[in-house]
Amino acid sequence: MQEKLAQLLVDAEGRSEFVTVVVADIRGFSAFSTRNESPNIAMFIKRFYLQMLEKYFPTANFVKPTGDGLLLTFRYTERDLISVAKTVVEAAVKCVNEFATICEGDPMINFTVPSSIGFGISRGTACCLFSGNDIIDYSGHLLNLASRLNDLARPGGIVIDGGFLSTVLPEDLAGLFGEQVVYLRSIAEDTPIKVLYQKGIVTIPESALSPLRDESWVSKTVTYTVRDINKLGPLLHIDLDPPPKSPDRVRVILSFPKRNLKGFTVTPEIRDFEVKQNGPTSVLALNMSTIQKKLATHKTPQNATATITVHYVPKPLART
Repeated sequence: MQEKLAQLLVDAEGRSEFVTVVVADIRGFSAFSTRNESPNIAMFIKRFYLQMLEKYFPTANFVKPTGDGLLLTFRYTERDLISVAKTVVEAAVKCVNEFATICEGDPMINFTVPSSIGFGISRGTACCLFSGNDIIDYSGHLLNLASRLNDLARPGGIVIDGGFLSTVLPEDLAGLFGEQVVYLRSIAEDTPIKVLYQKGIVTIPESALSPLRDESWVSKTVTYTVRDINKLGPLLHIDLDPPPKSPDRVRVILSFPKRNLKGFTVTPEIRDFEVKQNGPTSVLALNMSTIQKKLATHKTPQNATATITVHYVPKPLART
């Protein structure tokens, strides 16, 4: 796969396209992965991907796995904007409604699996990196927006960018969505934007209702060798004192040296964690299998040092 990508990149070019972007994320995946062995986790992910691509979103022109979810894009023009919007939103609503039973009757899934999913949806222009007839990737503001909207879609359900325009939504679906003005990290920190959220399913967090620019972030850092990380149990617990303002104000960044490229560092964001209250403080429970897989994928040497940094906004001190 690495060799094929390298070949594609030789003649790669960029173009701007009109696309609807969908970011899907399984809720409760961290807890699920700590209760199950790797073969069960892999089987569920495989079945989930197949259902998403064959049953719900077969018209996607580009799909990228994100570990416990998917990034999908759907091209549109002024002629088929309405039909593409209808197809995408209808599929997302159907998936939300059916997700709890998505593996029902599957003889390979004889264990308890997550029961809810979140969707972030945006539309507009994005940069398409392509080579010949192959799409390598999409990038740009639109993808970041869909990802941030997905963060709001909790404990499950759908959040759509207000710029999608409610008039584009099919009339029979428009009634399922309410409107809310929100602030989004790196997207709308000072000036809020409008979003459409699935009523009765999505609960917009209070932290998204006030400006973010003046928030003060703190960091907690732990460092291990790759060898030690591979020896750790399924969960790494990191105390957060003072506790975070809210779980959606917590970010985890893994940092490790890029193999065979001296001075270069890989810094993926890790989303596979939960924040739990522990008396007056909070504890971050980090799924180590996700980190171990990242390091293995990059063939990071066993003696290399990897750093895990937790960035979060602390809860304001109570006034006396």
